[in-house]
Amino acid sequence: SIFFRVFPPPLTMTEVRTLIFDIDDTMYPVSSGFSDHRNGEAVIGRFMVERLGFSSRAEALQLRNEYFQRFHSTLKGLTVATEEGKLSIPFKQEDLGEFWAEHCEFSKYLQPVPAFIEALQSLQAQTSLTFVAFSNSPRKYALRCLDFLGVRAFFPDDHVFGVEDVMPACKPERAAFDKVLNAVGALPEEAVIFEDSMKNIRACKALGMHTVLIHEAAGGEAALLGDVPTTEDPAVDAVLRNIGELRTSLPGLWEQRMPLR
Repeated sequence: SIFFRVFPPPLTMTEVRTLIFDIDDTMYPVSSGFSDHRNGEAVIGRFMVERLGFSSRAEALQLRNEYFQRFHSTLKGLTVATEEGKLSIPFKQEDLGEFWAEHCEFSKYLQPVPAFIEALQSLQAQTSLTFVAFSNSPRKYALRCLDFLGVRAFFPDDHVFGVEDVMPACKPERAAFDKVLNAVGALPEEAVIFEDSMKNIRACKALGMHTVLIHEAAGGEAALLGDVPTTEDPAVDAVLRNIGELRTSLPGLWEQRMPLR
């Protein structure tokens, strides 16, 4: 009827208890260039030459990118490459997180997003929501990112997950998300995921989670993976250009509610 076109009925809302945030290209913008820095010759290329015996950074990147595209995680990719006999020096998982934590130029590329920090402070004060950070990168590196982004205090140690915490699975595998949900005691239908990866968004939607796509611009790891965001995808419940839009775009979270599409 004309009445409902002019005055649409209120959206059905569903209860939310847990917010799960990806880190890379989600908590900071793709345009920062940090993912390109980390995934380039200066960091991962150097690591593979110095620690894994590659003769050149270009050769190293060729293999790393092949496995990264297969597994969406450098750590898991290099683990499998070792198992498949592709590395002359076996990869040790703990080495990658330590190297990234030491050699990534966090202070050059990362800076706090004030609106995101204010939103987390407000949600923490006004709601009983649980915050979780979940990265396909090594845990030690993920913690450094949270430090430089000024949000470490919002994520207790047992609510921060690196890829080692869910191996042998990793995003976008269902087992990886199941492990995180179980660890924090969250039901998928009461959880919201914030992600820049369409494959992760689709996996979470299939689990029954609410999904928020962070889509600032093409680039970063999503482009490297052929996983460029698609805002019209039915698996996407909401779209933010950046994480700083959290409060203005999703005010229902302050009532611990998300609209059902």
